[in-house]
Amino acid sequence: MVAALCLFGSDAARGRIDDCVCATTRDTNGWCPVHEFGYVGGVKVTSRWLYEFADAHGHELDLSTFTCPSCRNAIATNGFCETHRIGFVDKLAYYSLLTYELGKGEARPVSTISCAACRKNSETHGWCAKSGVGMIGPFALRNRHDYDRAVTALDIFIIANEASLRCNYCAGAILKDAECPACKIRYKDGKALPKGS
Repeated sequence: MVAALCLFGSDAARGRIDDCVCATTRDTNGWCPVHEFGYVGGVKVTSRWLYEFADAHGHELDLSTFTCPSCRNAIATNGFCETHRIGFVDKLAYYSLLTYELGKGEARPVSTISCAACRKNSETHGWCAKSGVGMIGPFALRNRHDYDRAVTALDIFIIANEASLRCNYCAGAILKDAECPACKIRYKDGKALPKGS
């Protein structure tokens, strides 16, 4: 009876038990609902809002609704629309440049990486000339141009992640080169622009 009373009103009683997935979050760009943190490109994120906004896994959308010529071209070529800051990989839409580039990569758990330099690079990021692979956290990119773009996007994501500690909307504006609707700060390439720019 005491056990039943303790259970009453708990998450378990309401059928909302979430499992801890900390062990796989970094390798999968995942989110642990138990400990309230996740990873994007090997970067630990504690803002669920930013994690969702970055869209680490892409979305299936009705692609026929996109009318922007740049978006239409990006859909057809697995490209990125600079105007709307949306990328497309295998008909999935990614809402940040970083996650778009990671969507083209391959998740590589460290236990599967035989090259010592690539293993070291997977701790943060780096390019291995010997293997011809760039690592962004646990994600391997084989195209140097894609890797270089991903590194630039990673740097901006790190700035957005830090900004999320004070304002999620600023974090989103940083990723989208937009204006924060709350703080009225406009961002470009990860930097706040002077007022009136």
